[in-house]
Amino acid sequence: MTALECRYDLHQDRVIEVSVMLRSQAAMRLLAHRTLVDAARQYYAQPHRGYHDAAHLDELIALAGEHAPDLDEAEQLALLFHDAVYLPGAPRGDNERRSASLMTATLATLMRDHADLAIAKSDIERAARIIQATTHAEAPPAEAARVCDLDLCRLAAPWETFCRHALGIRREYLHLFADEAAFWHARNAFYTTMLAKPRLFATDRFFERFESPARANMRRALAGY
Repeated sequence: MTALECRYDLHQDRVIEVSVMLRSQAAMRLLAHRTLVDAARQYYAQPHRGYHDAAHLDELIALAGEHAPDLDEAEQLALLFHDAVYLPGAPRGDNERRSASLMTATLATLMRDHADLAIAKSDIERAARIIQATTHAEAPPAEAARVCDLDLCRLAAPWETFCRHALGIRREYLHLFADEAAFWHARNAFYTTMLAKPRLFATDRFFERFESPARANMRRALAGY
């Protein structure tokens, strides 16, 4: 079966689509399930999103194929729906809880209509737990480590892309602040909090690949570029 697969071009720092032959038993079948991915992408297409948008989801799918090509089905679901609900300024954990609930409701409908989308109840429940761990408030449990690492790895993007992402987050949050200076003060506080962590990435693979450039980007941002 011929299909389009997203891959991440690390040299050009962009998502590309390539035509590939997908086996019926292909790994990460849920990330290749067009109906499921399209359903998730609709949630990321809301106009208030500047960074946590469909492009963000596409990046993470592509980066998963590059750096975590053996995600299990619970991890795949969590990756797809981890930011399905994204309300800037919501209490910590609220967006994640609602995202998990929206994932469960979406799957209930899709699985009735698509026999090939049968997913074990235990995987859906574990995906919900993983989504709720993506607050990044503390080190994630082992079952959520890879999805949390994927969610953070854009902190290690090339500098120009890192800055563009920061402007996307500004778009999402600026209305909550009195002015530009107040937003950037809060953003710098986030960087400071992240840099104080003993490590950003829970898994060794992501730590080795992304820890140093992520820290370098945040230090550069704090230094005023």
